[in-house]
Amino acid sequence: MELIDSYKPLFVNPPSTRYTMVTGGRGSAKSFHVSTFLLNLTYEPGHVILFTRWTLVSAHISIIPEYLEKIDMLNLEKDFTITKQEIINNTSGSRIVFRGIKTSQGTATANLKSIQGVTTWVLDEAEEMHDEDAFDRIDLSIRHKSLPNRVVAILNPASRDHMLYGKFFAKHRADTTYIHTTYLDNAHNLSESFLDAAERTRQTNYLRYEHIFLGHWIDSASGLLWDLELIDKHRVEKTPGLKRIIVAIDPAVTTNQDSDETGLVLLSQGEDDHYYILEDNSGKYTPQEWGAVAKETADSAKADAYVAEGNQGHDLVASNLRSVDTSRRVKMVRATRGKHVRAEPIYALYERGLVHHVGQFTSLEKQMVSWNPEKGTSSPDRVDALVWGLSELSKNPDRPRSASSGPKPRHKHNRM
Repeated sequence: MELIDSYKPLFVNPPSTRYTMVTGGRGSAKSFHVSTFLLNLTYEPGHVILFTRWTLVSAHISIIPEYLEKIDMLNLEKDFTITKQEIINNTSGSRIVFRGIKTSQGTATANLKSIQGVTTWVLDEAEEMHDEDAFDRIDLSIRHKSLPNRVVAILNPASRDHMLYGKFFAKHRADTTYIHTTYLDNAHNLSESFLDAAERTRQTNYLRYEHIFLGHWIDSASGLLWDLELIDKHRVEKTPGLKRIIVAIDPAVTTNQDSDETGLVLLSQGEDDHYYILEDNSGKYTPQEWGAVAKETADSAKADAYVAEGNQGHDLVASNLRSVDTSRRVKMVRATRGKHVRAEPIYALYERGLVHHVGQFTSLEKQMVSWNPEKGTSSPDRVDALVWGLSELSKNPDRPRSASSGPKPRHKHNRM
């Protein structure tokens, strides 16, 4: 197995620093190298590796297949026992434990700290974590006495407002190893269609290219449709009572390594007739996988219905949802207008203070602020799901009031 040289500091034992920040854009091989490193680490006895995401739905669907691929590639099937939440090395007893940090009841740092003997904490999609106190609590719980302690954060850089930027990147720290790669470092493993998509984005929307493909930290992009100041202005930590909850889906057309993500966003309409973004569970899934994730998302929030875009394979999208969930309505929608035209009324809801993000959704928000609807060919999958969902909810005949004239939210239900 050939490694990109930039990732070799991961494999140094003992590590030269406590912290390792792994950054890069799409196609930069971050996940490939970190998963290979973690499997390699399990051959040393005594390790408990805590692998987390801020929100984690179905590790056996969204993460563990990456490890199964490496195990199969190296013909190591007999060495591992794999469950829905753990990978155990049979030769050493070391294991990788997969957990989410945020739960429906709040931040689960106490439960994570109770896992005994953790030597390595991996924070995947670290840009999604904004709670610095929670980061510090987990960090300080990694204190094994006899084995090296590691904290590895994997992220696609977001806005410079992010707590990790100030904590680790504003000034380089002596206790931190920095690894940054782009798709150009990994071009020999990428398909021509991926490279063509990157080049088209470079030529038509350079800001998006720098952010998505080169992994640059960004400021909120002025002159585009959304900006972080607008989103932050109406961000909340709790919701009022909710009278309607839906799962909005923008399915990817293909399911290979070059595919876009499937946008999958949980949204609601409150009793105050404002709109609340509750979860972003988007990801790169097969149809069977996104169907299962959609149902789990709907079940956990007691959602009323699904809204899905069906321009590509209308009947297949609908049947996929109905095959996993026969109890909820499936509403299919078709794009008859351009993305910009569809997004403008939703942006107007944000301007009126009627849309509230319940917590932080970094991947969704960075797509919102870096998307130029007049340029580029890359599909804003998370934004599309958001737009479809809010378009459906805002059809309510009771016309929503603006934030300035409406009542204050009654915080009856905590969605964090």
